[in-house]
Amino acid sequence: MGEQVARTLAALKRYKWLVIAVIAVGSTAGFILTRFVSPKYDVSASIWIAATSGKAGTIGPVSAPGLVNSDVAWMELARSFSVLDKVVGKLALYVYPDIPSDTVIVRDLFPSDSLQPGLYRVDLTGDSYTLIRPAQQRGEQDVVIEKGTVGDSIGRSVGFQWQPSAQALAGRKAVGFYVVTPREAAFELGSQLTVSVAQNSNLMRFQLSGSKPGMLATTLNTLSREFVSEAVRLKRENLTVSAEATEEQLQQASQQLAEAQSSLERFKINTITLPNEQMALTPGVSTTMNPVFTAYFNDRVAYEQVRRDREALDRIVAESRDRGGKISLEALRSVSSAVASNTSLQSEISNLNLAKGQLVNLQKTYTDEYRMVKDLKQQIELMEAQSIPTLVSSSLTELLARESEMKRRIDGASQELKQIPARTVEEMRLNRELAIAQTMYVDLQQRSMSARLSERNALPEVSILDTAVAPRIPSSDTTLGILLVAIAASVGLGLALALLLDRLDKRFRYPDQATVELGLDIVGAIPSYKNPSNAAARLEEASQLIESFRTIALSVRSAFDGLGPVQLAISSPGPGDGKSFVSANLASALADSGYRTVIVDGDIRRGALHEIFGPCDQTPGLVDYLAGDATLSDVVRPTQQHVNLSIIPGGTRRRHGPELLASERMTTLIRDLRNHFDAIVVDTAPLGAGIDPFAVGTATGNMVIVLRAGETDRKLAQAKLTVLDRMPIRLIGAILNDIGDLPQFKYYYYLEGYRALDSAEDANAALIGSGAGNGK
Repeated sequence: MGEQVARTLAALKRYKWLVIAVIAVGSTAGFILTRFVSPKYDVSASIWIAATSGKAGTIGPVSAPGLVNSDVAWMELARSFSVLDKVVGKLALYVYPDIPSDTVIVRDLFPSDSLQPGLYRVDLTGDSYTLIRPAQQRGEQDVVIEKGTVGDSIGRSVGFQWQPSAQALAGRKAVGFYVVTPREAAFELGSQLTVSVAQNSNLMRFQLSGSKPGMLATTLNTLSREFVSEAVRLKRENLTVSAEATEEQLQQASQQLAEAQSSLERFKINTITLPNEQMALTPGVSTTMNPVFTAYFNDRVAYEQVRRDREALDRIVAESRDRGGKISLEALRSVSSAVASNTSLQSEISNLNLAKGQLVNLQKTYTDEYRMVKDLKQQIELMEAQSIPTLVSSSLTELLARESEMKRRIDGASQELKQIPARTVEEMRLNRELAIAQTMYVDLQQRSMSARLSERNALPEVSILDTAVAPRIPSSDTTLGILLVAIAASVGLGLALALLLDRLDKRFRYPDQATVELGLDIVGAIPSYKNPSNAAARLEEASQLIESFRTIALSVRSAFDGLGPVQLAISSPGPGDGKSFVSANLASALADSGYRTVIVDGDIRRGALHEIFGPCDQTPGLVDYLAGDATLSDVVRPTQQHVNLSIIPGGTRRRHGPELLASERMTTLIRDLRNHFDAIVVDTAPLGAGIDPFAVGTATGNMVIVLRAGETDRKLAQAKLTVLDRMPIRLIGAILNDIGDLPQFKYYYYLEGYRALDSAEDANAALIGSGAGNGK
């Protein structure tokens, strides 16, 4: 975990300017984006819904039944086009000016049925105008619709009803706007409107959100007023339809009453002159009957009435089967006495008439697809198909029971009353029908008066409780949020980009890349040497460098465990890793340790050790010896840096030099040098240069690889190490060069204040080839 944190910190330090640049660009982009984002304002208004007692089917006319009976219906009315269209028309929400100050001009634009929505511009030049449809895409041209004189009607050909005055257009060069159909604007307003009613609450809340608080408040207040006005209008129309239906029923009852009175009068006139059992009778006969006859005739009349009603209901039920089970209300009126005896049936018929009246009223305003219309149709269908047929069947069953009971009673008294004239029974029946007609007429007359009174005195069920007020503080200002998100995103992107580049970096940068990826032991690490101008800093850097080479020399000597002289080749995967710098100073450190040391310039292609240890001639050297043109004593030369240090320069550069390195004389040279020196250090060409390092490594039998932080190509090193694995070469390990002050290498440095040098001059004298830093 600690290594991963160190690696992350190192990557951030290495790519810090990239991270800073990404954060700066992202923050700037976020700041620019906030200029195009407007703060959001919320405005709301409250509507109070008056509580209604009972349900729509049971509320009498006096109590003025409500317009709708559910919160959902109220919310749908608020979103209906009958309300939204009026708001859009009053506030001209179908036209959007390019400049807010042009609102006073374009709000007088009224669309016709032939309106062509789109973007328009009126260009003004002196006393003339030009109506243009601007180009929408690159490559298109503006379309001139019409030209005319300022003050005339503008845009009739595209459906405008607009005649702005010359004074309104004065001082303007152009007026741009976008216009849509009022229905589209109403649909957009409905999608933005939020309507809510809390559970078990009479308070309904309207809410709009947007970036213009003043316009939002005006729109919401207009919508609230139109909603209340529409609710009141619909309720009055509903009461009017209900009153008209009751009035129609009253007229029918009046006709039935007149017919009953006429029938009774005709009967009395027709029977006044007829004899009855040789007795003269006064008009009618009922007045001459004793209580027994009166009771019998009353029962007989009632029995005949029940039988006729039962037969009539049988016919009605039979006919209803051909109509899908629906009962005809007109047929039921013919058996009014049976209907009057069943209060539930009478109430359900009244509810059905009321529902049909409401349906007629709603269909004047809404289409059949409107939810309230569909719900009312479904309610009527349910009453006609289920409720009324069920109640009629119940009445039929009751009539059958009554008919059977009355027949039993009449049959029991038939022996005594067989001589009763039939006209007496008819008179009783007519009197009964007259009484029923009078009762129904009086009841409907009271209902009609109550309905008209409710229509005149109807109070609105909804009222505005709280009006909308333009807020001064936005409900949500995303400016700060966008800026913070942009900064956070740019920081995250910068960090991710730094870590990604670190992962994709193929150069050597971390110790575990040498030990884990390449499988090399770390022999030592060499700090960076920048050769500063300050003497104290230069002394500290030189001390760190010298201590690192002393450690490397000790590690190399320990790798041979006292078995013969130290002999090894030093190479690197590619050029610029500092192998020659390492070779020269390692050889110097071994010489300082008392070892008779010889350094061989095995880089016969580009070697320059003779310059480092100069003055020294390059020839004769290694190649000359291998070619047989020089003896060992000719090529081995002492150095001025140390009495225990000798050098064999590279010699004459030849085309067949690599083959000479792989010859037997190279092995002979190493064997001969073992007899004269305690340490043999061979600086070779890079592993990627050819066979040179492999040939030299085979001759010495040992090799150390130099890896330079930030320079060495790991993939190249891995490929060349695979080749080395197949050769008789022992890899002692890797020397990490130029590790700098990176955190992942901090444990490879040495403590300050424990240097063994006294001055910067001593440091420069102790280091070889430090003028170019850590080597090239």
